[in-house]
Amino acid sequence: MKKGEIIKNKNIAKNLETMKMDILEKLDLHVTINGGLSTKELIKTIEFHKFTEDSLEFLFKQIQLAPCTYYGIGPFLFRDGGWHNIRERKLDVIKKLTEENMKLKKENLELKEILESREEFINNHCA
Repeated sequence: MKKGEIIKNKNIAKNLETMKMDILEKLDLHVTINGGLSTKELIKTIEFHKFTEDSLEFLFKQIQLAPCTYYGIGPFLFRDGGWHNIRERKLDVIKKLTEENMKLKKENLELKEILESREEFINNHCA
């Protein structure tokens, strides 16, 4: 290991040593919401910890290498010039299913109102 690598690794360790689980949870949500941002862009938008480019990329790699250790956090993939949370696809599915559920509930309510009005009409005019 070269001297520059040792210094870089010490700086990464120093940057990450005070992190607690709540920072990881916030990071997970932040990357999910802001998927596609580069490392530099993420650092500019993250207000809950002062990451360096090296420390953030190191953390993403560690989460990817040891997903059981960071269960529920990430993993994060770098594609198309930005970072993405793999779970964001699951969140998209949940959102679509929630929207569909709301639409079906609304249709069900409308049908229920139609049936009630027909029943009322029959009772008032045909009985």
